[in-house]
This record gives sequence, C-alpha cells and structure tokens, in this order.
Amino acid sequence: MLHDVTAKVMRVRIEEGHAAWFLALGAVVPAGTAARCDFHVVTGYTGFPPETPTPEQTTAELKKAGLSMTSAEYAAKRDSISSLVNLDIWQAVAEVGPNLEKGQYARLNYYHVKPGQQAAWLKLETTGWKPFVESLKDSHVGWHLLTLAMPAGESLHYNGLTVDTFPSWTALGQGPQGSDWQKVHPDLPIADYLNLVNNTVERYRVDVLRVIEVVPPKGSSYGSTGNAR
Repeated sequence: MLHDVTAKVMRVRIEEGHAAWFLALGAVVPAGTAARCDFHVVTGYTGFPPETPTPEQTTAELKKAGLSMTSAEYAAKRDSISSLVNLDIWQAVAEVGPNLEKGQYARLNYYHVKPGQQAAWLKLETTGWKPFVESLKDSHVGWHLLTLAMPAGESLHYNGLTVDTFPSWTALGQGPQGSDWQKVHPDLPIADYLNLVNNTVERYRVDVLRVIEVVPPKGSSYGSTGNAR
C-alpha cells in the first residue's frame, strides 16, 4: 500500500505543489507489540499544511497517479489493513545534513520541555549540537530540530523533537564521535553541555526507524508534519 499506492499519490501532490516531500518509515526499535506504531508516514510542507483533500480531489489524484480506484476505495483499502494511531504537526527549527534515502535510519528523540525553558533549549541545540553535527559532514550524519505545533497543552508527554539520521545501521550504532566535540567546543566539555540540556528538557521516548519509501522534494528541504500507523 505504501509503495504502490500512497507514494504514487504523494508524488502527484508534490508535483502539483500541495506538499514538499514524503517519507514512510518502519519501526525498528521498539518493534512488535511493544511499538507504539509500526509505520510513520511523514509529509513535509512549506508553511502551514493545507486542508485534507476532499474525496473528489483524492479521486482525481488517484487517477493522475494511474490508479484505478476512487477515494472511497482507497480509504477502505487503507483502513482494512491499518489504523491511525496519532497525528502531530511539527515546525522545523533547524537542520543539518543530507536528505534521507531508502534503507537509511532515523533516531527520533522526543522531549518534554520544562516550563519556561523552550527558548533556552532551542539555543542550546542550535549553538551546541548543530555546529557539532555540521563538523561531521563527511560522515553523512544528519540532524533536525522541531517543535510541536499541534496538538498542544500541559497534558502532552512531549512537545519537542530532535531527529538524528544515519546512512547505515553501523553508523547508527557508532553514533557521532564524541572526541570531535572538543574540536568544535573547546571550552565546553560534552558532559557539561548535556547537563545544561537536561536542565531544560526531559527525554520522554526514543524510537529508531528505517526509511522504506521516499518521494523527494522538488527543491525544498525536509521538515514538517507526520502521522503514525
């Protein structure tokens, strides 16, 4: 469904300017019944996302994608094999590194930002971790910083997200090389930096996902909303 139907429809939407890019990722850790979601379907937009397409618009998109089904048939097929677990809308704040490709990995770090600490956390990430990852450009490791736009409220378990991307499973296991930190921040030991970060946020959950489908952008970079199934 993701490869042969959804990706083709998203290609039409991207070509018509209704979205910027599309990713489908499969759960790696945790997996099985312990996993909150088996798949993350992520769509990027330039600016705030448009309204959900009407059934007539979706039927037209399916036709343009070369698929002989109506919007109702598409929804019935999708809902017969999956159920929507969650929908978030995220705003990209900063990013480093190449766009993800099939077979690569993403580590999602979900954070609960402590009251009154969002500005401090964003500053620590953009002045501390971002230049560190920029110094690792030959490793093809990437990094993205996002804040939760919707939903909102004090009852949420998370409202901030960083995404570390890796070209391979081996690279994920190795992680960024900590010895390179002092080259970028000679006056700030990494343990002290992490303590500062921990004063602003609590890490709620970490997921590892593998990219299974990509519909690339027409010239813009990855960065905005997603749902999980």
